[in-house]
Amino acid sequence: MSDTPEIIYLIPGEDIDGRMGWLWCDDPAPSHDHDPAEAVKYVRADVHQAIIDRQAKAAMAGMDAAKRGAQIMERNAKRQLAESSPEVLESERAANAQLTQELEQAQARVAELEKCLSVAHQILDDQGATGSLMGRFRKALAGDAEQSGGEQ
Repeated sequence: MSDTPEIIYLIPGEDIDGRMGWLWCDDPAPSHDHDPAEAVKYVRADVHQAIIDRQAKAAMAGMDAAKRGAQIMERNAKRQLAESSPEVLESERAANAQLTQELEQAQARVAELEKCLSVAHQILDDQGATGSLMGRFRKALAGDAEQSGGEQ
């Protein structure tokens, strides 16, 4: 079929006998007397089928993409619903309360240790901390105080 045109037109015109009618042509306006808007376009069946097949393939790809998008949106909606359920929220509140309690206990322990360190410094200051052993102890206590102060 490669020698037949892919598109032909039915145009108004005179036939061989001079009567007005419709003529087949491979141009929608073979002369300046013809208006291309009046021509009726016909596409060869194999060409038309190829066009339909391309459109069907594009439509299927579009539907597949829409399905994938809908699945993603559904998963996100289910996840968000699960995260906002009363059971999950209550569980998170309980975990936050426990962590807050543990943090308060840790802060109280740090305050207690700082108080002990302060008492140890006072004792060393009162005794003058003479001797190499006491000096090293004092330096160690001062280093611990600096470290605990730097970590806060």
